Amino acid sequence: MIKMRYLPGKIFSCVLTLWLVSLLTFIVFQILPGNPAQIILGAEASPEQVAALEKELGLDKPLSLRYIHWISGVFRGDLGNSLRYARPVRGLMVNSLKVTLPVAGMAIIFIVLFGIPLGLAAGKYHWHKRGVLLSVVTQLGTAVPSFWLGILMMLALAKLFSYFTPGTFIPWDEDWLGALASLIPPALTVALPKVAVLTRYVGAAFVEEESADYIRTAFGKGLAEKKVFSNHLLKNILISVTTVLGLMGTDILGGSIIIEKVFALPGIGRLLIEAISFRDFPLIQAIALYLSGVVVLLNLLVDLSYSFLDPRIRWR
Repeated sequence: MIKMRYLPGKIFSCVLTLWLVSLLTFIVFQILPGNPAQIILGAEASPEQVAALEKELGLDKPLSLRYIHWISGVFRGDLGNSLRYARPVRGLMVNSLKVTLPVAGMAIIFIVLFGIPLGLAAGKYHWHKRGVLLSVVTQLGTAVPSFWLGILMMLALAKLFSYFTPGTFIPWDEDWLGALASLIPPALTVALPKVAVLTRYVGAAFVEEESADYIRTAFGKGLAEKKVFSNHLLKNILISVTTVLGLMGTDILGGSIIIEKVFALPGIGRLLIEAISFRDFPLIQAIALYLSGVVVLLNLLVDLSYSFLDPRIRWR
C-alpha cells in the first residue's frame, strides 16, 4: 500500500496547481483588451446598452468579486454562458467531450496495444533485418504530418468501403454504433504517429536494459529468456514508458485540433479555436481549466503508478 503521507501531499499539490491555473487564467482574460458586453451587442450598440449589459454580467464589480463568483460557480458546475453561442458553457463542453474523450480513449488503446509489443520486438531484434526495417518504418511514422495522414486515411477508407463518407460524424443519440465507427479513423490517425514514437522509445529502453547487470545475473542463474524479459526487464521498462504514456495522454485528451478539422469532428480542440477566434472569454476559461485538470490528473496517476511498478518508491 502507498504510505498515507504520500497521497495527501500529491492531492494537495494538484489542488494548489489547479487553483493557481484558475486564478491566472481568470486574471489574464479579464485584463485583455476587449469588452465582452461590446462583443455580445456588437459595434452598433450605444454606451448605455453596453453599460446595462456590463451590470447584468457583473462586469462592473471589482476583479476579486468576479473571480470569487466565477470559481464558486465552477464548484457548483456552473461555468457561465458562452458569449458566442448564448448557451451554458458546461453544455457546450459536454457535447465536445463526447467526441474528444472517445477518440482519446481509442487512440490510447491503439498506442498501448501496438506500441509496446512493437517496441519490444524492435529491441529484441535490434541487430537483425527485422529490427532495422521496423526502425525505418517508425522513423517515417514520426515524420509524417498528422493532417496528411488523416487525408490519406479518409481517401483509403472511402475507396475500400462504399458506405464510409469522409468528414462526417454521426451523433451518439442517432446511432451509437455508427458514431463509434466514425471515430475509429480519427483515433487511428491520432495514434499511429505516437505508436511510432512509443515503439522507438520502448526499443531503445529494451536495448539499454538488456545489457544491465541484473539481466546478466538473471541469465546466469539459468532463468529462461521469456521469464527474464517478463519478470525483470519489462517491469523496469514500464516505469519509464509510463511517463511517455502520461505525456501522450495529456496531448490526446486535450483534443487534436488538426485531426478534428480534417475529420470535421465537433471536439474540444475545434471548440477552443472557435472560442479564441470569437474572444469568447467564459468558454476559453473553462477549456483552459479542463486542460490543466487533465494535465494535473494524468501527472497524479503517473506518480501513483510509479509506486505500484516500483515498490521502493512507496517508502520514499
